[in-house]
Amino acid sequence: MVLDLGLNYIDANEAYCKAVQRTREQLIGNNIFDVFPDTPERVATVRAVFERTLAGEMTLLEAQPYKMELPDGTIEQRLWQIAQFPIYCDEGHVQFMVQRAEDVTERERLRGERDLVTAELNHRVRNTLAVVQSVAEQTGLVSDDIESFLKSFNGRLAAMSRNFAALTDAHWGGLDFETIIRTELEPYAGPAVDRVSFDGPQLTLNVRGSKFTSMLVHEFVTNASKYGFLTDPNGRLDLRWWVEDGNLQAEWFESGLKNVKAPEKTGFGFQLFDLVGNIKITPTFEPDGLKLRLSVPVTQSVESGELEIVEA
Repeated sequence: MVLDLGLNYIDANEAYCKAVQRTREQLIGNNIFDVFPDTPERVATVRAVFERTLAGEMTLLEAQPYKMELPDGTIEQRLWQIAQFPIYCDEGHVQFMVQRAEDVTERERLRGERDLVTAELNHRVRNTLAVVQSVAEQTGLVSDDIESFLKSFNGRLAAMSRNFAALTDAHWGGLDFETIIRTELEPYAGPAVDRVSFDGPQLTLNVRGSKFTSMLVHEFVTNASKYGFLTDPNGRLDLRWWVEDGNLQAEWFESGLKNVKAPEKTGFGFQLFDLVGNIKITPTFEPDGLKLRLSVPVTQSVESGELEIVEA
């Protein structure tokens, strides 16, 4: 579109008229700020840019918001990138100002989404590296030599990798509690998964709860493969979970074994409970197998329905 020295329309092409939802008759001869009134602050800012253009300077306004009234009366905000440049008369004086406008609403929306994803990725990477560091330190404390450290540490990294893959498949929307358990059991149990029973409602944990549960179950399964129900063809595992009085309750009951005794020192799996101060665990080493009772406070998201572990 073209404005004269008084900022009145003298021309506007069809694309401009369509974009601003105005006819040429509504534009030509009228002042731009009468056609499109705005707040005094915004009018002053834009007017200052126009005056610089009429003084002979090419100007650019990045991603300017524009409220467009649609035919049904609703208001839609669009973003324009607009450039102004002067047109001179034969005597060398500025006579008109031409403005070229580009609708960049979609571009800015995508840029905003990209920035949001980048920030979230950076946040998750930092958190993940912190967890890896903690896992490495704790694994080192309970390992007798470098070989046992590497075996345990690599197993825990593999568990984290499976969890991340599952979260990615779920578009980082949290995971089903039973799915988390099955994902960690399958690499170790194989056909023995037929000796595992599952009893509980469908529960979806949020991302953090899914990560923690995956690591915790991995430790239980690893222990079961060394000392528990997976070491004996008669061994079995009964799992039960439910939500009661704002707490997620779970039972891990191994059976079918003989002469089970409590370990002489605390392993990494039990040290994991320190990562969530509110969690309560009651291990009982009965002759036929380990019995674990777990309780942790949770809240449920109204929007997603996911359960979030309440930290101390």
